Amino acid sequence: MRRIYEQRPYPAADETALTDRSWRLAPMEWIDALWKPGRSVAAPGRILVAGCGSGREAFQLSRRFPQARIVAVDFSPRSIAIARKLRRSAPEMRNIRFAVADLAGRGFTAVAAGAFDFISCHGVLSYVPEPARVLVNLRRCLAPGGALHLGVNGAEHQSVGARRFLPAFGFDPAELQDTPRLRKLLQFCDAILGNRGSTRLAKRAAVHLAGDLFGPFIHDLPLSEWIRMAAKAKLHFHGSYAAHHALSRASEDDLLALLMPKSRPELSELVETLTPAGFHRLVFTRRPVDEPPWENQQALLAWQPVRTRLYGSRLPRRSDSWQALRNVVFSSPATNTRVDYRMPEWELEILRRSNGQRSLAEILKTIPVTVPTDVLRQQLFVLSQLLVIQVLPNRVT
Repeated sequence: MRRIYEQRPYPAADETALTDRSWRLAPMEWIDALWKPGRSVAAPGRILVAGCGSGREAFQLSRRFPQARIVAVDFSPRSIAIARKLRRSAPEMRNIRFAVADLAGRGFTAVAAGAFDFISCHGVLSYVPEPARVLVNLRRCLAPGGALHLGVNGAEHQSVGARRFLPAFGFDPAELQDTPRLRKLLQFCDAILGNRGSTRLAKRAAVHLAGDLFGPFIHDLPLSEWIRMAAKAKLHFHGSYAAHHALSRASEDDLLALLMPKSRPELSELVETLTPAGFHRLVFTRRPVDEPPWENQQALLAWQPVRTRLYGSRLPRRSDSWQALRNVVFSSPATNTRVDYRMPEWELEILRRSNGQRSLAEILKTIPVTVPTDVLRQQLFVLSQLLVIQVLPNRVT
């Protein structure tokens, strides 16, 4: 693996790495909604890019968080040398420290040096021999309140079928031989799979094929296996970006209410059984997930709802008609999702007052009508699954 990456540094090692603004991670707004919901949240102070290649991801994070201290590591000395050279031409990115390190090595935590508020390990673990050891090291580097973004191949990744298909024509999937005949075969794969645009294998640069399709091994695993592996490293799963989009598509006609009281992690795995992902974008933390007691009405009233920053919705002005249904649009440019919702004025008032400082019981005291308990729990559950709000425990004792 080291030899392959030394031959073809990944991603593309040129000046475009400094100017590229395409965000290949899951949107930070979605990550924040899972990790630290609220209207005013501090940006991460220390960021680790685990498996940075030639630096493209680290440069993007530096532009997004110019005040953060960023450590970016990779096991390829050549990739790190390229990243350092690129950084020297961009003085505004001196907040990045590039270092050579093996993510699975015993000395990794010493090289990383310290605890990180946010760790990104994107497009890396599927191509290392022992991803479980890497996850243990990443947890050791994660601050108690920090979050890990993990981008890994799923069971439906396009490499699964292609790596079985190509040997029938004499190609060794362990080693890229970029020939005109290979490109023709990849065109055939694209035609059969219906690949278009950026998904076409035949148009991929050799540097991409060498990592995404060819190599000694590729871990293309279902969501449940990545969650199990992370759990052994004492990392707690919070959500899947693919599942979030799938649930957003099912937000109409009260379909999500059927799923109560299942947790977001449970729903992510259930969605995976219906539509397995080709690539997972996942969020983990060291702390367990705070799962509201949806089936315990009295206990739920002590929890505190908070609107996330994922949706840029403008709630309509207050009305004296507390039961009349009103149209509300929740839109998220970051995730390219929109939810059209009809809700009574009392529910709108709960949203207006959901700042993470008041319990549901305190908010309900300000509403001059009786709110149906079953409807309240159902609506809060749906809004929580869509990440319009999070319902958090009252930590004041």
